[in-house]
Amino acid sequence: MDLQKQLKEDAINKGLCEDWQKKFKKPQNVQSLCQMYIKGIDFCINKDYPTLDFLRTNFKGLTSQYGVFIDEIFNKTNIKYCVLNGECTAQLLYNGYSVSEVYTRHDSKAAICVNNNAFVRIDSFDNSEIFICTIGQKSKVIVNIYGNSKVQTLGDNIEIRYTNKQTYEL
Repeated sequence: MDLQKQLKEDAINKGLCEDWQKKFKKPQNVQSLCQMYIKGIDFCINKDYPTLDFLRTNFKGLTSQYGVFIDEIFNKTNIKYCVLNGECTAQLLYNGYSVSEVYTRHDSKAAICVNNNAFVRIDSFDNSEIFICTIGQKSKVIVNIYGNSKVQTLGDNIEIRYTNKQTYEL
């Protein structure tokens, strides 16, 4: 079965709405699939779609340039969207006037440093672990903790919200 067709069928079986089903009608490349994944991240995380095994088998090594990482070790600066899947280990730096979203999942670990006027929102799921440090009075971080994820912080202007939920509510 063609990969795009399988993704569509799996999503429909997990309750994908008709508007999103239409997005699969035209052929998609890896970049556009990553953009769809990030734009629909709430559905993807909530429904475990696609599964980690599916991501590993079909996309590992192909998606990092688009902000979707699978079992990778890396350093990035000011990446707008960053999704850590599997067992990633990341060092992320945000500075200047950057505005970014980070999603940590599964057993990923991230050290995130935010300084100057940067703003970062982090949603942390499953058993992921994050360490956040801020430098300066104008940096801002908002962290939403789901599942068994853990957070450690150093610095000011870090807001942590413990949801007492495993994932998003749709």
